[in-house]
Amino acid sequence: MRLFLTLMIIGAVSCNGIKTNSSKNERPIVGVIRWDGYNGSPKWTQEQEFGFLKPKEYHWLAPWFVRRTGEPDKPLKFNPEYRKDIIQSVTDREIKYAADAGIDYFAFCHYGKHKDNGWQLRDNLEAYINSPLKSRIHFSLICIGEHVGAGLINGATGPDLTENDWKAYVREYITLISEKTYQRVLNNRPLFFIFGPKALSTQLGDKKESVKKLRAAIIYLRKELQKKNLGNPYVVGMNAGGIWSEKYIDEAGLDAVSAYRGCFGATTKGTPYSKLSKNIRKQFLEENKKREIIVPLLSGANHLPRHKLLPKKFSANHYLEPKPGELAKHVKFGLDWVNNHPKQCPARSVLIYAWNEHSEGGFLCPLMGESPEYIPNTSQLDELAKALKNWK
Repeated sequence: MRLFLTLMIIGAVSCNGIKTNSSKNERPIVGVIRWDGYNGSPKWTQEQEFGFLKPKEYHWLAPWFVRRTGEPDKPLKFNPEYRKDIIQSVTDREIKYAADAGIDYFAFCHYGKHKDNGWQLRDNLEAYINSPLKSRIHFSLICIGEHVGAGLINGATGPDLTENDWKAYVREYITLISEKTYQRVLNNRPLFFIFGPKALSTQLGDKKESVKKLRAAIIYLRKELQKKNLGNPYVVGMNAGGIWSEKYIDEAGLDAVSAYRGCFGATTKGTPYSKLSKNIRKQFLEENKKREIIVPLLSGANHLPRHKLLPKKFSANHYLEPKPGELAKHVKFGLDWVNNHPKQCPARSVLIYAWNEHSEGGFLCPLMGESPEYIPNTSQLDELAKALKNWK
């Protein structure tokens, strides 16, 4: 929990106690992406996610709070009444799981409260904010670029409406970034991600190769946060893959680049997980040598459950599941890269995909155990915890 002074001297403790950075002799901070489609919502949990995991061969991928029903049509069950107290209880326990493992912050995929109360996908964020345990782990936000200007009343569209929608998002960002547990880096700057800056640029009305409106939106975000004395945000652009940094990072005025699900080198027959670090290094880290980076890591990238149900939407390219010990080596690779590249990684953070993308292949969240005891399977999280504890 240290405030960044320089990359080469020992940090001090910030006034709000949030770990903002660490010296070269200390472990880099570790963030984990959350997409909360398993809260019991009728659309995302009952229909989409339990649809992907319906085949018996995929039941093992269900998170720890899910139960088998024995019914062929609906073999998995969790919170069908969509009760908020159950979501709160699960979130509280997940805070304990993550904090005990040494994770420093959750990076929540953000769904605007003004958009039909978040399209049923912000309830775990709300539960985190309301949790008495939230001081144990910090949080940051991931703006989903394609959502800005989408979902407006009566399907209205247009650059002016999107610009106003962005301002509504910024008002909510201000409220959330005001939280004492919001993750900060580099001398108390709020850490903020944009997933799909190109999509946000398009939504705002940029044409062809222009990023003028995107740049203006980032300037507006910075200005509004600094008005409230919340600091100049450290804005990180991210995508599912590909190198697009020159325009949507450099020209748009963002600070750094990362990746949401950067499964570089995935193949239809399944690439061994042991090759993931090498592929990320070659196809992302070295391709962005001149840019600041939040190092992207993956706990897995096997979305065959999605591909088999929706083959036209989800490709067959995937990584094989990590073997015992491979996740620890991958995490060590990321932490070492941060430590050995201080100019490229001044924020000293890795970001792991993911806490709970179970049907898409990225999960650190404990898995459903076997009936009748249903003891959670914490093997992935245990391996991560050991890697973080042993890193030097």
